[in-house]
Amino acid sequence: MSWSDVLERGTADSSLTFARARWRQAGKFAWVAPRQTITAPTGEQYPLCATVYFKDFDDVVKPYFPSMDGMTEADDWYIGISGHPPQ
Repeated sequence: MSWSDVLERGTADSSLTFARARWRQAGKFAWVAPRQTITAPTGEQYPLCATVYFKDFDDVVKPYFPSMDGMTEADDWYIGISGHPPQ
């Protein structure tokens, strides 16, 4: 699946995790966090854009910014965790 598919499916179901077949280290995955509303210092509330997070093999989680290849050309995304590709 493509990066667009990841965003669409992840936004629709925040329980899904996604990985790429080219990721060689097991245990890596990305997911789309549910949308939230945040309160600004002014007291007004604003919608927070959907955020994609990435859990690396070393159990560190960070916002995910895929490479240009990962966004525009990759079609090896799948639902799951690296090291455990779909059957």
